[in-house]
Amino acid sequence: YDIFPTMMKLANIPLPTDRIIDGRDMSAILMDPTAKTQHDCIYIYKGTPDGASKPGLWAVRCGPYKAHWATDNHKNTTVVFHNPPLLYHLERDPSETCAIDVKSEEFITAMAAINAAKEAHEKSVKSVPNQIGMGENAEYKLCCDPNSKSKYPKYQACTCNPENWEAWTCGNPVF
Repeated sequence: YDIFPTMMKLANIPLPTDRIIDGRDMSAILMDPTAKTQHDCIYIYKGTPDGASKPGLWAVRCGPYKAHWATDNHKNTTVVFHNPPLLYHLERDPSETCAIDVKSEEFITAMAAINAAKEAHEKSVKSVPNQIGMGENAEYKLCCDPNSKSKYPKYQACTCNPENWEAWTCGNPVF
């Protein structure tokens, strides 16, 4: 995601050099309506690759085309794999309702470019430990007080400052 490098640039803070920053500074498109994205393609991940439930890279968008190798929806969280992938032209079909015919010249040409970009991208990605998967390890949890529920049973787990729950706001507090 480009949020981190963009915000760092806007705050005039140099990016750290001790790690890979895969996002790009996109402040130009915030400041100049004629500016273009710095990305030729955008890679859409959902989860980490572990097979059926989280395939990792789900889709790739290059220009007006977006190819989906895996999909789900808000009603059904079962992953559906697509081989060949579903391909949409987002400028003609922003809702992604009419996939391009896999036998068409448009599909073949667009997928050749997308597959080349996908392959180059996957070769460039350095494998790192699954940060979300570490969430069950208390050592990595973002919680100032894991025992707060026993101290403050009235409040949510990980409550750091119970007085903040009683702060007056513009209306009546909702608990």
